[in-house]
Amino acid sequence: MAMVKVCSYNVRGMNAPSKRSQICNLLNKQKVDVLLQQTHFRSKHVPRLGHLIYNQWYNSTSPASASKGVSIAFHRRLPWTLRSMLADDEGRYLFIKGTLGAQLYTFGCVYATNVTQAPWLQKALEAFNNFVEGLAILAGDLNVMLHPVIDTSSGTSSQPQHSLQRIRVAL
Repeated sequence: MAMVKVCSYNVRGMNAPSKRSQICNLLNKQKVDVLLQQTHFRSKHVPRLGHLIYNQWYNSTSPASASKGVSIAFHRRLPWTLRSMLADDEGRYLFIKGTLGAQLYTFGCVYATNVTQAPWLQKALEAFNNFVEGLAILAGDLNVMLHPVIDTSSGTSSQPQHSLQRIRVAL
């Protein structure tokens, strides 16, 4: 099985054409095969994403807000074949499965809510677990520090410890 290099950057959206181009060019130089990205596209305003380097894009968008939206993109060198896709209505997650050569993969990109992360993540992860087949890769913005002592300078979190533990167990 060949190695697939996956990247998830939090660049706070990809609405500007120059930003999309810079991101794709940077990732190409780093030999990234699959990009999992928070996009901030609205359903009716998804730009043309047939970028020459990353030419297969799959999106989950929000009809009402550009503050959400995720995408998964594949480098043109990959022999990706899509089998199925699952996206929520709010543009907060996208799960796709398909093949790269003979290997079955499931890729997931999430952009969790800013509040009530634990219940939202539990539902999203349940949907992912019900959808997943083959090798699974899940990335994105969880909007929560899973290990506050390590992940924050203050060493604290606004989330109760039991909620953080539930999220860690679900992952």
